[in-house]
Amino acid sequence: MKSIMLVEIKKIVLVIICLITFNFSINAQEKNNDEKSITITAEQAQLLQKNEVAVKKWIEDLQKPGVIITDGNQMVFNKEALRLINEPTYRNQVYKDTYTFVDIKESLLKGEYIKAIWKMLIIYPTDKESVLKYIYAFDKAIPSDKLVVNAFYTYAFFDPKITTIENGKPNIYRPDIFEDYLRRTKEIVSYISYFREQEDKTTKN
Repeated sequence: MKSIMLVEIKKIVLVIICLITFNFSINAQEKNNDEKSITITAEQAQLLQKNEVAVKKWIEDLQKPGVIITDGNQMVFNKEALRLINEPTYRNQVYKDTYTFVDIKESLLKGEYIKAIWKMLIIYPTDKESVLKYIYAFDKAIPSDKLVVNAFYTYAFFDPKITTIENGKPNIYRPDIFEDYLRRTKEIVSYISYFREQEDKTTKN
């Protein structure tokens, strides 16, 4: 299961890389530096521009925390966070007492990458090596530390083991569990930073 899941993550990363690096430019340079123009219709140009905007927004959303606390101590919620607040049935479906790598794979196959990383965050203490390997695999396409922080700020605030929903916002009644999740998040982010440093050293040598 674990080896299969790593293959799935690598496939996802490859797709993300393709989306990031895809260039919608209609101009190309030949080797002799002469410009070669390619004419497309207005409809084609509009479609390409629309797709490019959609891809950029998708990449940005993957890195944006589900809950943002402003300087005025206000909470700003994204679409997923609002769903967890407003749909008790969905909230109960998302959170389980224990997760397995099967649960993670299911989220990955559904394209629910942040949810998958949240589940990895829960499993982390029991299998640190595998979780770090899976999460860091995303770093080839998107900063994986931002994905981890996003997962924490999206799902930790709404875990029934930690919070109740009161007046449309989370009320933390188990700060000890919340702090433990935060500690795991910081630890994983530290490892990601270390892995990057080691890769840089290897590349330079």
